[in-house]
Amino acid sequence: MKTVTNLRVYDPHSSPFKRLLNHLQNAEVIEANEMPQGTQIKIILDLPDSFRALLKPYRVPRNYQTLPDHFYFSDIERHHAEIAAFHLDKILGFYRVPPVVGRLIDITRDIREKATEDLANTFFISPANNTCFRGHCSYYCDTSHAVCGKPGDRLEASVQILLPRPPDVDWEKITHPYRRSYSAARKAKWESNENYCYEHVFLDEEYHNRLLLDMMDLSAFDFLIGNMDRHHMMRISSFGSNTALVHLDNGRSFGRYDYDDLSILTPIRHCCLFRYSTFARLHRVYRQGLSTLLSRSLENGEQLKKILVDEHLTAIDRRLEILFGQLDTCIKTYTVKRVMIDDGID
Repeated sequence: MKTVTNLRVYDPHSSPFKRLLNHLQNAEVIEANEMPQGTQIKIILDLPDSFRALLKPYRVPRNYQTLPDHFYFSDIERHHAEIAAFHLDKILGFYRVPPVVGRLIDITRDIREKATEDLANTFFISPANNTCFRGHCSYYCDTSHAVCGKPGDRLEASVQILLPRPPDVDWEKITHPYRRSYSAARKAKWESNENYCYEHVFLDEEYHNRLLLDMMDLSAFDFLIGNMDRHHMMRISSFGSNTALVHLDNGRSFGRYDYDDLSILTPIRHCCLFRYSTFARLHRVYRQGLSTLLSRSLENGEQLKKILVDEHLTAIDRRLEILFGQLDTCIKTYTVKRVMIDDGID
C-alpha cells in the first residue's frame, strides 16, 4: 500500500485508498488459505496484483451479545465488529486500522475451489444443505461451530488488507503494559495497583516518546468499541520510533451494548495524559453526533447492511461522554496543561 506512512495506514481522500476498497470488495480470489496465527478461523485470500487480504467469516448475528459468564479470551470474533471499527477509526481521524470492507462471499467459488488441501478437507454439507467448513484453530473449529453459508453458499465476511510483513517490512510487537492476565484464576498487576503507571509505564524508556500518547489513543478507541482483547500493540519498525501504532485485530469489539467496561480506560485513568489533537477531534465528532456519523458512514460505504444495531450506536455516544468525564476528572486532579499534551501530531 503506497498510502502507508509512519503517521497513518491510509489516506481516506486518496485515489489509491478508494481503489483498494473496490479491490477488496470485488477482486477475484486466486487462493484461500488458513492463517496460522490466532485462536479462531481466519482465511488469507490471495488477490490479483499481489494483494493479500484477511477474511473473517460471519459467526453470529448483529444483535448477539457476549455472554456475561464468558471471559474476553473465549469470546467469538465478529466480522461486523472489524467493519465497524474501521469506519470509526476513519471518522475519528486516526487512520490506523488497515482498510476493511464487508463482502458477500460464495463459499464454494471463492473459498472451497481456491482452498489449499488442508482447508478444503474441512468442508462438508450440513443437514440444512448449506456449504460449511471447520478449519483448524483453538476455538470454535469443530462441526458444531462450523462456518456455514446462510443460505447455501452465501457467506458474509469482513475482508481486510494484509499489510506487508517480514522480510519485506519489519514490525515491532509491543506487549501492552495494561495487558489482561488471560487467566480465569488471576488478575493482572495493574488491576490492583493504582500507582502502576507511575511505577512501571513512566519509568520505561520505551514510552518516553509518542508511544505513550499513542497508547492513550488506543485506550480511548478500545473503550468506544468495547474491546477488552488488546494484549499487544503493533507498529511498523521500518519507519523508526516516531511511528504510529497500527490498530489490528478488532474482532472481539462490539460484544456488549448494555455494559461499559471502565477497565479499558485504566491507562488514561492511571496516567492522566492525553493527546490534545485527539481530544479536539473527539470533541468535534461529539458535537456532530458520533453515532450519526458512524451510522451514515456504514450505510453509505458498505455493501452489507445494518452493520451495527441501534443499541451499539447508542452505546458509543454514551461511552464518549464517559471518556470525557474521565478526562475532566484528570484535569481537576492535575491541570489542563499537565493532562492535555500537544506533541505536534494531528
